[in-house]
Amino acid sequence: MRGALMRLWTKEEHCGILAEKSDVEAAGQYNSWNRGHVTPSNVRYWRKVFIENNGNLAKTDREMKNRRNTVKPQPDDDVGDVSFIPKCAERILVIPDLHAPYQHPDTLRFLRAVKDQMQPDLVVSLGDELDYHAMSFHDSDPNLDSAGAELERGKKFLKKLHAEFPQVLVCHSNHGSMTYRRAKAHGIPVQLVRRYRDIVFPGLDASGWSWADSWKVITPLGLVMFKHQSSGILADAAHNGCNLVVGHSHGNFSVEYCASSAHLYYGCYSGCLVDKDSLAFAYGRLSKNKPIIGCTLILNGRPTLIPMVLKENGRWQGKL
Repeated sequence: MRGALMRLWTKEEHCGILAEKSDVEAAGQYNSWNRGHVTPSNVRYWRKVFIENNGNLAKTDREMKNRRNTVKPQPDDDVGDVSFIPKCAERILVIPDLHAPYQHPDTLRFLRAVKDQMQPDLVVSLGDELDYHAMSFHDSDPNLDSAGAELERGKKFLKKLHAEFPQVLVCHSNHGSMTYRRAKAHGIPVQLVRRYRDIVFPGLDASGWSWADSWKVITPLGLVMFKHQSSGILADAAHNGCNLVVGHSHGNFSVEYCASSAHLYYGCYSGCLVDKDSLAFAYGRLSKNKPIIGCTLILNGRPTLIPMVLKENGRWQGKL
């Protein structure tokens, strides 16, 4: 019964205990009377009832309800500190689909080598930073990790990636956004779902990583748009009036151009950085378009494809 524990003491007894004691001390005194178990949270509530509102329970509840702020999702909820974005980016490192924890085993070493040699002034991830294979809307392999174990392994890799690249612009994506997609499919409101940063980097100051549907960056050759996928890359580029770089298509690592009477546009597919031999990608075993491993550098506005050249055993040969 609501308030039953509180009514084991009179109003005068409550006021005598609550007047000058801390929450912990007051809880201890209540419990010394052996009338019922009282916690510090009970004390905080009773202090509002008897000290602030003279024993008026209904008034206390109304005030607490009015103070309660409903969390309303906003488009910039997952945008952190983006002050590091250059006014004009000259060397943009583009990290394609990782699908952690099913990324290529040499991903971090490869990206570190690209960073050391190319010295990018901005880093953009095209999404699918996590795979969420066990949560997929498609069939998942029972021989792979459960959803929880998979997420922990993926977070472990992304923590290492964050140490190497503490400032990254990330694109929303079909795999990266799996938590929100699953919640929506099962009628769970977004207010009950944690933000990307809180899921991926719990307890870590990762304000330099930001998520958005797309990012537009100024380069010496004009505006470049980054997003996870496109249904028609050149038409999409022309529609947005800027160059376009996308991921999603693991087997496409190419640059296409189109021109109007006034403008020249390019569309760049950036391949991927997945472990193509993982059971997570068994669905593509019979596809003619095999994953192409590599990343992209936008150098002074121009796209440069950097493949990860592999040895026969599937590992990186160690040279760019």
